[in-house]
Amino acid sequence: MDSGGISVDFVEFRRLVDAMGLTPEASEEMDRWGHESAPRLKQALLELYTTIADNPDLSAFFDDVEQLSHVRQKQYEHWRTLLSGLFDETYLESAKRIGTVHCSIGLEPHAFLTGYAAVLSALLRDASQLDGGAGRKGHRASQSPDIVIDALTRAALLDIGVALTSYSEAEQSRARLSRLKFSNAFRQAFTHSMSELDTAMGSLNQAAGQLANPDPAEDQGLNAAELAQSVTRSTAAVQVQLDELKSKMNEFLTATGAA
Repeated sequence: MDSGGISVDFVEFRRLVDAMGLTPEASEEMDRWGHESAPRLKQALLELYTTIADNPDLSAFFDDVEQLSHVRQKQYEHWRTLLSGLFDETYLESAKRIGTVHCSIGLEPHAFLTGYAAVLSALLRDASQLDGGAGRKGHRASQSPDIVIDALTRAALLDIGVALTSYSEAEQSRARLSRLKFSNAFRQAFTHSMSELDTAMGSLNQAAGQLANPDPAEDQGLNAAELAQSVTRSTAAVQVQLDELKSKMNEFLTATGAA
């Protein structure tokens, strides 16, 4: 399946799920716990996005309170998908989208990890209250906190890995596109400068030729002055084009990281 151009396909992803030790049995236990922990998840996300709203640097990524609420709901849906333990194509699309969106808006990975840690910590504390017998406060029987915590930790690390990989690939793609655009712009500027330089050099050569071979029929004093001015103008034009080429080359080297 082609997931928005991201290189990690679903088959590779499923191999990663297996490598992470997320067995069907562990995923089932996490799913059972996930349904009961939904209120705690909502509370954790509410606390996180309240903190974000109060932080000018982070709230600047959102247009208004409505958008903030919308994103919080999307995060809730993603976490519920994660906790279901299905790890299907729907989940993979959601995890990748988080990385690509963060890259597109310029949200640094450390901000993502800080928020993620807050939510994960709340869920781990909730899972640790399972007693493996009667369940938390008698609501559920025979579910081991160790199994749930283990599955949740592995699932979270998988989730983070997919999002950060998607972020990195989107960033690399954007950098390649930027270099391509600048390369095309530089090529056009270079072609224009070379054309202007060729014209200026032609004028300079013509003036130099006239100085070397003056026309006897013309007033030599007046003609020499005009030719001198022509040489000066042509020399200045050549220098302008050379300076422009130098500037464009420096920009190109800086943009491509070669400077």
